[in-house]
Amino acid sequence: MRNLRSVDIFCEVIDNYGDAGVCWRLARVLSQMGLRVNLWINDPGRLGRLRPAIDLALESQTIDGFTLRHWQGEPFVDADIVISAFGCRLPEATLQALAARAHKAVWINLEYLSAEPWVEGSHRLPSPHPRLALVQHFYFPGFTPRTGGLLREMGLLQDRAAFDLGSRRVFLQRLGIAVPEGAALVSLFCYPSAPIEALFAAMRDGPPVVCVVPEGVTPLAPPAGESRTEGSLTLQGLRFLEPDEYDRLLWSCDLNFVRGEDSASRAQWSGQPFVWQLYPQQQRAHLDKLEAFLSLYTDGLGERTASDFRAYALAWNGEADRAFDWHGLHASLPDLKAHGRHWQARLEAAGELASGLVEFAREIG
Repeated sequence: MRNLRSVDIFCEVIDNYGDAGVCWRLARVLSQMGLRVNLWINDPGRLGRLRPAIDLALESQTIDGFTLRHWQGEPFVDADIVISAFGCRLPEATLQALAARAHKAVWINLEYLSAEPWVEGSHRLPSPHPRLALVQHFYFPGFTPRTGGLLREMGLLQDRAAFDLGSRRVFLQRLGIAVPEGAALVSLFCYPSAPIEALFAAMRDGPPVVCVVPEGVTPLAPPAGESRTEGSLTLQGLRFLEPDEYDRLLWSCDLNFVRGEDSASRAQWSGQPFVWQLYPQQQRAHLDKLEAFLSLYTDGLGERTASDFRAYALAWNGEADRAFDWHGLHASLPDLKAHGRHWQARLEAAGELASGLVEFAREIG
């Protein structure tokens, strides 16, 4: 079993900011494991909102325990593990250099998160290069022990368990969020295609709710630091939070609307109820992913709650023939909260992505 000390991650961002966020988190987790990590990204500015401390004028800088590098041209790579995130293509000269090395790097294609059944059969499969003496292996995040699992920092669940009511009160006060007695606290992070207007309209006529909306999500929310009350709904604008702060917001809320891959994974580690909007794909492929996830996630829920939750998720992803049912979702929160903790335990038992990836690389290296 080979001793692996270094990792290079390549991330080519085109139009999905979430790709950069996932790669940043993977780089941080791997560095916490004692590995020397380079994160190569073609547009470091995509990380600017996550980590404002990044200096975009630098081609290389150390942050969060790893080296962030601006990916330009054809870099030389000398790492033990090379990760092509989300199918990005490495330059020809880089591949040629990898193939010429006496001790080959372990080359892994980190795929997108999916609950579709075929993922289990494709996870860890080899894919030989058609011309060079290189083999790439597919590695799939997922929700079962036969996949790579979800990313999770060491100590995250312990920190979550220690986040009590007193911690919540102090955290919300620091953000300037006031939650009246008896009101639900909801966070909203979604794509523009979500039925936001319908949700807000239903919230105005429902039980008291404070809905926290980070800046840039929707023009229907007030600016960061300001709030507006309409009927039973108080909209609270919030500055864009850095990742660790965002975790604590998810822990603090009674319900979280999340999008894409990274925030959805964090919502599941929070143990709180959530509604997931998947990244819209051509030919509605994201709906197949949604249906596969719902089949897994609703296992263990009561029949009525499972059916209702499926309807909420489909409506939030724009695929229902009825308005989004805020009243019904609010009534389901106690059952969904209890289920969220059971689901979190299932995810923990399924394994953690970064540690599993390194162990796999040692096995085949």
